[in-house]
Amino acid sequence: MFEPEDLITYRRRGLAFWRSRDRMLKDGGATALVRSRPSKHSISEPTRTQQYFIDWNAERLGITPAESRERYVQSWNAIPNGHSGKAFGKFHGHCYDVFKVFADDSPREVMSAYQIHGHVHFLTMLTYPEPRWFDDDAIVKRLKGREQVSIVDFGCGLAQQSRTLAEYLRDQGIKVRLALADIPTVRKDFLLWWGRHTGIPTTFLECTLERPIPDLPRMDVCFALEFFEHVYDPAAYFTRIDAAMNGGGLLVTNIGDHHRDFMHVSPKLGALRDAVAASHYEEVFATFIYQKPMHS
Repeated sequence: MFEPEDLITYRRRGLAFWRSRDRMLKDGGATALVRSRPSKHSISEPTRTQQYFIDWNAERLGITPAESRERYVQSWNAIPNGHSGKAFGKFHGHCYDVFKVFADDSPREVMSAYQIHGHVHFLTMLTYPEPRWFDDDAIVKRLKGREQVSIVDFGCGLAQQSRTLAEYLRDQGIKVRLALADIPTVRKDFLLWWGRHTGIPTTFLECTLERPIPDLPRMDVCFALEFFEHVYDPAAYFTRIDAAMNGGGLLVTNIGDHHRDFMHVSPKLGALRDAVAASHYEEVFATFIYQKPMHS
């Protein structure tokens, strides 16, 4: 196990990754990964995910895309600086406090808590930035020359990283299959709609209280970003992911430590780092991208 000094070191390494990643992108870049947190882009220029949401919501509600966009803008403008501003973050925190009366983040109640907060999480995740993949990206270049690629996104949220990679690889002529694992909330219908809309075979693997780790397909890439700190016994999840990972497969994650917060039920990930090291994964980018040995 890691000593306390190492826990601090791993948190600093995670922050250093994003700083170095930003510098590398200015110079041509080595990875397209972006932080899964609200960005400050203008609602007047929606991301692809936001436009998908507008189209999905129009279809779901039986209204025109223009009406759907107007409803989204009205929701955005209901709070200063929209869904990515400090006011919305404060509102989100109040929601956690208010609805804890129904479910908190204890092992028996955490699934229900995610479902209660599903709509607020949805609006927050819609503000996340999307990566712009390129041929020399650290992940993409390790998948070149393949006829097909299987991607799993565990704790997918709105799956901006995995969905955009799937679209990029598809446009390169690679057959892609995408499996999204998460607690079933309103986001499930949206993500399955996206799969039908783009023609990318997409399945949703439900994580439930009775079965928190669903059966996983064989995979070449697993995204587990902003995930392990949200589950009890993160090493057990890694064990299941590793069992389904093909030799040479990539684990895209964040195994640096986190601050304790609501729904951050495992902020210290030393046991997970030990499990990854014991499985002899190569560290491509510190605490973020790992590659499984080819023969394992």
